[in-house]
Amino acid sequence: MKTTFWKTYRNWAILLVFAFLVASCATVTTITTTDTNVHSSTKHLDRHINAVLKREGLEPSRQTTDAEFLRRVYLDMTGTIPTPAEVLDFVGDGSANKRSKKINELIGSQESIDYWALLWVNWLIGRRGDGDDQRIGLTGWVREALETNMPYNLFVKELVAADGEVRKNGAGNYVLRYETSPVYLTSHTSRLFLGLPMQCAECHDHKTEKWLQEDFYSIAAFFTGIESEEKEEYQGMDIIGNSKMMQNFLITNSPKERMASYEFDGTRETVPPRFLDSAEEYKGELTKKREALAEWMTAKTNPYFSKAIVNRVWKHFMGRAFVEPVDGFGEEYPATNPELLAWLAEDFVIHGYDLQHLMRTILNSQTYQRSSETNKSNEDDEIYYSHAYMKPLSADQFFYSMLQATGFEELQQRKAGGQLKKVEIENMKREHLRRFIFLLDNGEMEEIEAFNGTVPQALMMINGSLVNNSASYKERGSFVNYVLDNWRDTIDRVQFIYLTVLSRKPTSKEQTYFQRYLDRSLYRDKDLAYEDLYWVLLNSAEFSLNH
Repeated sequence: MKTTFWKTYRNWAILLVFAFLVASCATVTTITTTDTNVHSSTKHLDRHINAVLKREGLEPSRQTTDAEFLRRVYLDMTGTIPTPAEVLDFVGDGSANKRSKKINELIGSQESIDYWALLWVNWLIGRRGDGDDQRIGLTGWVREALETNMPYNLFVKELVAADGEVRKNGAGNYVLRYETSPVYLTSHTSRLFLGLPMQCAECHDHKTEKWLQEDFYSIAAFFTGIESEEKEEYQGMDIIGNSKMMQNFLITNSPKERMASYEFDGTRETVPPRFLDSAEEYKGELTKKREALAEWMTAKTNPYFSKAIVNRVWKHFMGRAFVEPVDGFGEEYPATNPELLAWLAEDFVIHGYDLQHLMRTILNSQTYQRSSETNKSNEDDEIYYSHAYMKPLSADQFFYSMLQATGFEELQQRKAGGQLKKVEIENMKREHLRRFIFLLDNGEMEEIEAFNGTVPQALMMINGSLVNNSASYKERGSFVNYVLDNWRDTIDRVQFIYLTVLSRKPTSKEQTYFQRYLDRSLYRDKDLAYEDLYWVLLNSAEFSLNH
């Protein structure tokens, strides 16, 4: 669709008016759902939070409506918004335990496995090109671990101690990503798996925590002696199923290298491998050093391991971690709810380091299912979880929700006469995602997390091909064209647009406002008003936030 100078300004003006009205007119209905099958862990979580709220004099916000809950849990578990049919089916389901059933359904779904594999690979090695061999190999391994619900302690052990051919053991791609460097691996494993800001002690003693430079290198000594040898290539599959020749590596451990060395006050110091909670050096087999480190990291007695992952998963679901930043465990950043963090970590261990159990515990709670709408008593609460904390969609959540809302896949199939294969559609999505991430890039691709609504991004949303192709009511197969062709009544058209973009029905006030806008518009062709509505909703805060 061609964009003229005057129409661009028309779009901006309409966007500002509508965005205000959508935000100010939205109303909600309280729906209480009782699930008699909620796990005892969830009940304990809620009892703790509610006791704290009572102590602090905070009235909790209402529970989410079914539509609000569904959108939130889909974004958190699958990385995208639900379809209109999924919203209507869920809202229309009168069963008392439908929320817990939906949680169970999503946790075991392929969409959830794919999304959490993406999250884990980004946490493990950062955002790298989909054609990167290490990302491909690691993604396959992570996906299989999630499908089998591998206990988290075993998951970490296999990553930290991985050896052998990466063709057979994809976990080895984690070590390769950091070039088998003791320094890189110490910095990353301590941050991700223990929540410790050890990287600050690489060059000097930590300024605010107890970690010394010697402590950092005593852990680095466990990673010395890792050797990687290039082997012949092998036939593999990329992330979306394309055949690809991939480089194979053999990872082994030297039986000779024991020490790590560093500069201190102008002199070269050497340290043996030593665990952080011990004054004794490790004296076991040198080829088994990383196995020993992995055992120590994941031990029940390690005060950081289970708390670090609970803290990270809690932040993903709740918008704010107990300890912020998530790798800031120590005296500088004390936990906001230390008793609950400790209990959740203990419960996680008791249940066999089961990540799915941890997810169910949080997702089924009243705490997770509270509305982001505040009241007078809790409007300033930022640490006690009396209401949901709104959070920007991640770059991936925003992009895939935009694909869902624009009907991208259906549009491409209609253009191709329904002849596109699944792998072709996925390749098209990946190319659009690459361009989208490039637009968000601030120079460090690994740092891109949230869609923050800058001017170039807003212009992309308003005038970009994805939105324009789906918004043009004259283009056969576009979303707006599909709506106009399949519904005749204004109320039905507006309802479907709202369900598609915002995952809810419009309020009566919103419906009335649009009807007035439609009647009073100066367009000779009134169908243009539906393009305006669609653009405004896609550009609204309600779409770009997880609330």
